[in-house]
Amino acid sequence: RAGEILGIAGVEGNGQKELVDMLFNFNTPNSGTIAVNGTSILGMPQQKIRELGVSLVPEDRMLYGIAGAASIEENVISDRSGKKKFNNGPLFNMKAIHEEADRLIKEFTVLCKSRSQQVGMLSGGNIQKVVVAREFSNEPVLILADQPTRGIDVGATEFIRKKLVELSRSGIAVLLVSADLNEVMELSDSLIVMHNGQIAAYFEDTAGLTDDIMGEYMLGLKQQSPEEVRRVCHD
Repeated sequence: RAGEILGIAGVEGNGQKELVDMLFNFNTPNSGTIAVNGTSILGMPQQKIRELGVSLVPEDRMLYGIAGAASIEENVISDRSGKKKFNNGPLFNMKAIHEEADRLIKEFTVLCKSRSQQVGMLSGGNIQKVVVAREFSNEPVLILADQPTRGIDVGATEFIRKKLVELSRSGIAVLLVSADLNEVMELSDSLIVMHNGQIAAYFEDTAGLTDDIMGEYMLGLKQQSPEEVRRVCHD
């Protein structure tokens, strides 16, 4: 829901990656529906999904998040280069592109030599900042954040976590997938636990959750009833 961080927890390999892949059309479900604000996105090209306001911070930033040989500027502008602000017919508006890149580098505190530096030459934390700078800044209505702080330094981790909370409080919906139990419990307003490809539990409020309670559902020792799980669905 708008303004909510819905966390997805679970031992890796229990369907979290497959779920995100289906939400962004990397894979097609055998059945079911996926809609954003009432518009079905099943089978929709990823650019069209983005135009509906869906942003993705992918689990594998090097494979799906960046073009390592391209510049920081080219990476942050890649999802919006067709907009009139940056593209006047056959020619790019390079002044506007430079200004946008510089703004995002400053806002997301990317440590670099210049906007023309190759992204692949940056540290892991700064590469991830380039990814989130692009994905968080394009007026999203829904952010799919898949392992957004995996393998990065403490400073970048805290920066990204703070940004996710700020964006959700501004009215953006956030779906957060994280193998870091502390992260998913601390950031999420509500939480689902996945086990064996299914939702094993739904917690409307994360305030009273403990590692022990989570662990029982993550390991399949406990399973909520279908009625309890369906509470995750809202009109």
